[in-house]
Amino acid sequence: MDIYVGRQPILNRKDEVIGYELLYRSGEQNVYNAIDGDRATIDVLVNSFMNIGIERLTNGARCFINFTETLLKRGLPFYFPKHLIVVEILESIPYSDELLNICRKLKKEGYMIALDDFVCSNQYIPLLPYVDIIKIDLSNQTNDHDFKYYIEQYNIKLLAEKVETKEQLEQAKKEGFCYFQGYFFSKPIVIKEKALPKMSHASHLTLIQQMNKNELEFEEVVQTIESDPTLTYRLLKAVNASFISYSPKIKSIRHAAILLGTNQLKSWLTVLALQEPNEPFKNEIIVNSLIRAKTLEQLADLIHLRDEKDVLFFMGICSSLDLLLQRPLQEILQELHVDEAIQHGLNGQKSMYSILYHLVIALETNDTNKLKEITTTLNIDLSKAFAIYQQSIEWVVELQKDIQVK
Repeated sequence: MDIYVGRQPILNRKDEVIGYELLYRSGEQNVYNAIDGDRATIDVLVNSFMNIGIERLTNGARCFINFTETLLKRGLPFYFPKHLIVVEILESIPYSDELLNICRKLKKEGYMIALDDFVCSNQYIPLLPYVDIIKIDLSNQTNDHDFKYYIEQYNIKLLAEKVETKEQLEQAKKEGFCYFQGYFFSKPIVIKEKALPKMSHASHLTLIQQMNKNELEFEEVVQTIESDPTLTYRLLKAVNASFISYSPKIKSIRHAAILLGTNQLKSWLTVLALQEPNEPFKNEIIVNSLIRAKTLEQLADLIHLRDEKDVLFFMGICSSLDLLLQRPLQEILQELHVDEAIQHGLNGQKSMYSILYHLVIALETNDTNKLKEITTTLNIDLSKAFAIYQQSIEWVVELQKDIQVK
């Protein structure tokens, strides 16, 4: 299964791309198949930030995203980095004091606000002090002098939508538009990516329970993420989005969570919890990732690398990302800024991590010659290695039972 996001560039008067509008798409056809607006926006956000990766979609430029009235009231824009998004308020959202307060808070927190498909109406005038950009459909443009007064008073930039000809572009420039979007520059391009399985029902339920607590129980959340490789991958994408100008090397799931911090971690996971869950552990790749991770974690105890347990568990989770995403593993690990020692361990460069990883692969395949060679090198009992592998399988089986109970 694949996921899709539409992307259309927005340019300035110098024909430089200053951002992209991100659009819901359900397939390679460049059309919007009408679904619930809330669900469409959540899918765009999750797919852009936690599946494909916002850095791949926008190269660091801002993304313009439509937010429905419901999602604005839930505070969803605040869960995303203010330097990466422009909050588009749909023309279908009626004015209210609550909407005014949301705009006031967004502006105070440093978010950019755009009014989408704006048609001058007195009811929206109270919002204008907090608005940065007004998007105007050139085919539905009005000549309202009072409206132009407010534009100048609040230094609002105008964005011309549906620019389809050079003549329209030149006319819009003469009329003072600063930004431009439309087929004259580019139709929306549909970006396709291999879909990562959604989180399990158990992870979904656990996350909702944890997000509803007054204070986030950090260790509980880390354990939830560790039990679901799809959550791990999305956590790494969240770290990348938050550190777009500086990319720390990630050593473990706990390390990634610490980098985000409690507030941001809660924000990202709350957004993920809004997506529909998947059936529990139907993907054998996920099951195998967990077995590898648990085996590596227990081997760390056996060879007195207890301080490396988190790192080795993380390495096991990362080891199957190429099968999940159907892309080269090295490319994925570099994109996620995984610590180089883990990358070397998985790509075969000789190190203790690579020796342990090859031991796990030998246990999986029951490669007796390789098992004897590696256990001799590590000076460990082969029967203990087998016992650890069996315990790891049993741990995943118990995890599946817990999920079925939930």
